[in-house]
Amino acid sequence: MASIAVLGAGSWGSALAIVLARNGHQVRLWGHHPGHLAVLARERCNVRYLPNTRLPDNILIEGNLNQAVRACRHVLLAVPSQAFRPLLLQLKPCMTDLTGIAWATKGLELETGLPLHRVVADVLGPDLPAAVLSGPTFAGEVAAGQPTAITVASDSVEFAA
Repeated sequence: MASIAVLGAGSWGSALAIVLARNGHQVRLWGHHPGHLAVLARERCNVRYLPNTRLPDNILIEGNLNQAVRACRHVLLAVPSQAFRPLLLQLKPCMTDLTGIAWATKGLELETGLPLHRVVADVLGPDLPAAVLSGPTFAGEVAAGQPTAITVASDSVEFAA
């Protein structure tokens, strides 16, 4: 299975990291709040957002963005839309062998009104396979393994799969 970096250690990023880990992927969960990451690593639980769900052992908590991304082939962003472009700009110099980027961020870029797929193309270029995850879901339900629906949209059928 692939190594995947999940960028954003809030409720949604943690829930998606849990699902990916349960499906056999090696996951590196990155966040920008060192104190929050220390609790995640120590408790093996996102006590703030998902207090009843243990983080599987194949989730590595990582505070260094370069370290989180460098060993991964795919990146999944789960950050608020106002943090989307700034994180992509931080991510760009870290990218080496990435084969695709996906995001579970909703909305438009506030400053420009651009949809997020245009922001990705603007910052990372139009040739990197990209996908967006969306659905009528709640992080707690996803983390708990309850029935829910998530849709993946991409120009690349291979990457979406």
